[in-house]
Amino acid sequence: MVRKSGSNMTTVVCQSYRVEDVPGSIRRCLETVSDWVARRGFDYRFEGDEFFDRVPGWYRDKVDQSKLPMSDLARLLWARALLGQGAQRVIWIDADVVVFDPDNFTIPNGLDYAFCREVWLRRGGRDKLLATEGVHNAVCVFAAGNAFLDFYIHACEEIVRGADGPVLSHQVGPDFLGRLADVIGGHLLTNVGLFSPIVTADIAKGGGRAATAQRRAFGHPVHAANLCASFLNRPDDGFTLTEKIMTRATDRLIETKGAVVNGTTGEPRD
Repeated sequence: MVRKSGSNMTTVVCQSYRVEDVPGSIRRCLETVSDWVARRGFDYRFEGDEFFDRVPGWYRDKVDQSKLPMSDLARLLWARALLGQGAQRVIWIDADVVVFDPDNFTIPNGLDYAFCREVWLRRGGRDKLLATEGVHNAVCVFAAGNAFLDFYIHACEEIVRGADGPVLSHQVGPDFLGRLADVIGGHLLTNVGLFSPIVTADIAKGGGRAATAQRRAFGHPVHAANLCASFLNRPDDGFTLTEKIMTRATDRLIETKGAVVNGTTGEPRD
């Protein structure tokens, strides 16, 4: 696992994951990000579980130590700290994001803040596939002086503070961002995919109905994608994503530079 810190504070890219018992697929994803960072001349910061130390104790207790909502807040607090130290732009990238086309993967300059457009594909019965739209925060961008970051930190804390029952895993991340985008719109990156387990499985085998449906529903070529490792080894939508499948999918994406999902290798087989 690459962990380095440079001196270019113009753009800082941040990631976090545990440092022991790291799955091979996650190691590969992290390597693709750090390689992309080196190509772009950005600064790279990596933390292990100390990443969560930023989260207030009361928040940890309210979310029952659940890592997803803790991570949603911790990445924001880290970004704010780095901007306060002189960074001009902070990019957070989840550990299960693979950058498979580094030559074409770019984060546009001039964005005050940005998240990612989401298309989630699931089975709909009778051999149908359904796509739902949303917003995800696997890649987040915050520029110096933006007005959104402090608001989002406050919103996360207030949502959790006011929760009467258990806090859902995506409540302060994709759920909140999706509802907010419905009201005020959003700055969304369209070159980062998010693949449900059935899409990842299709990619692993070189293509299929789900991968084709994902491409058509998303409507933009993607150069990086979140592979949703939180679904590893747990049944979802009648399918279980395994480390073997995720590793094969990662390899396919890197080998084809995304052609397997962008449809530039011909129509995927069923």
